[in-house]
Amino acid sequence: MDASSRISKIRSRERERLRGPQWIKTLQGALLSCTYTVLDYAQTGLIAAVFFFKVAKEGVQLPPDRTVCPLCLQKRVNPSVITVSGFVFCYACVFKFVTQYKRCPATMMPATVDQIRRLFHDV
Repeated sequence: MDASSRISKIRSRERERLRGPQWIKTLQGALLSCTYTVLDYAQTGLIAAVFFFKVAKEGVQLPPDRTVCPLCLQKRVNPSVITVSGFVFCYACVFKFVTQYKRCPATMMPATVDQIRRLFHDV
């Protein structure tokens, strides 16, 4: 017996247990149907949300070379750090990204241009 037929049997048993005048049974049945429908859609929505968050990327991929900017993939020019995450980028690249998206490119945490700091000693 598959899961959907077991669920159908449980739901039909629940309908049989309703008591009272016919109009109350009808009202209870309608509320029960609405509840089951909402729960079915919530389950489907939860599965879709988990799939989306597993598939969705979280920011840009970091290159293995620490002297390369993750945004332009060139050697960093005017290295700058975003204080909310600590990741280092070229100043022009990170300024443009934060201005447009208002997020850190690596972590996607909310960020502002005021949180960009210039580094004077780069590794």
